[in-house]
Amino acid sequence: MNPEDDDIPFADRAIRTDYEAALGQFILAFNEVDYRLSQVIRSELSHRGREDLAATASKGSVTQRLATLEILASATPNGQLSAAPIARLRSLNTDRNNLAHGHFDQNPFDGSYWIVLARKAREYPAANVRSLAVELAQIADWLRTTEIVYDFEDLTKKDA
Repeated sequence: MNPEDDDIPFADRAIRTDYEAALGQFILAFNEVDYRLSQVIRSELSHRGREDLAATASKGSVTQRLATLEILASATPNGQLSAAPIARLRSLNTDRNNLAHGHFDQNPFDGSYWIVLARKAREYPAANVRSLAVELAQIADWLRTTEIVYDFEDLTKKDA
């Protein structure tokens, strides 16, 4: 060990730990939206009597399923689906890809950091990542409510 190394400043480890926690919150929230997206597609197609399409249409990439949801929303008599935040979900999916596949590169001297993707760096402060996670949780709630509406519609049909 070189005695001169004792004077090298290193950024506070808490900065990375805070980012890791924010990233975990974001990924968990995104995973719930991902799951609920498939459930809503499946429910809408089942509601239309197209269970034969539900299994395949509710699979695939998030981008493919968002396209499916957009088609369903444009041709649905149910006003709930027409309120789907599809454009925002596409943007959040881009954030997800950046965050999940980006390298956390921290400056050891001042603690600043970037997420590096294919030689491009983007700033994703932990506070922004947490904000995205909160937004995803709200969308997940909306998707859950939309899914529940189908369940109640099925009960109404059975009672009729």
